[in-house]
Amino acid sequence: MPRDLPSAIKTEIAKNAIAFADLVELHFDPVQKLTNAQIGLVATTPTGGSSGSYASNGKLLSFDLVQETGEAKVNQINISLSGTSNTFTDLFLNNAYVDKRVVIYRVFLNDQLGIIDNPVMMFDGEIQSFTVNETGETSTVIVTSASVFYEFEKNNGRRTNETSQKGFFPSDNGMKFSALTLDNILWGKPAP
Repeated sequence: MPRDLPSAIKTEIAKNAIAFADLVELHFDPVQKLTNAQIGLVATTPTGGSSGSYASNGKLLSFDLVQETGEAKVNQINISLSGTSNTFTDLFLNNAYVDKRVVIYRVFLNDQLGIIDNPVMMFDGEIQSFTVNETGETSTVIVTSASVFYEFEKNNGRRTNETSQKGFFPSDNGMKFSALTLDNILWGKPAP
């Protein structure tokens, strides 16, 4: 997808050497804001709310290359975070993490490491899962995120109500009184 970048960023990209950094937002409560820059950065993004500080604490290790296409398809990336301080292992183990928003921006930096113009959004998606990889010396939390369309073609499950049943079997009345049955229904043979 072609981008219409501001002229200040186009000028910076045209130079022989450019400096940039990435900003990652994990939308827990509160939002975790990280950068891979040499120093902490203060930036305003449309998704991060008012001006916020992005910590340069070595916890954002890397993320997959963001692939953009003109097609409506699922883009999935893995984000590697440091798990050595328990910050992220506690965050994922003690919270509902599925479908939490993840946004990645790129900022271009001038010679004084100041941000040029506005951050450019590279990825906007939701957390699908995570894994913790531990060795004797390191611990890494790998967060798998996908674009908001990752469940676009998923067939959702059926409901135990009359309307759902009639959609599949118009003459079946098996679920007609399902809303009135409040007890657990035991299926199969009784236990010996």
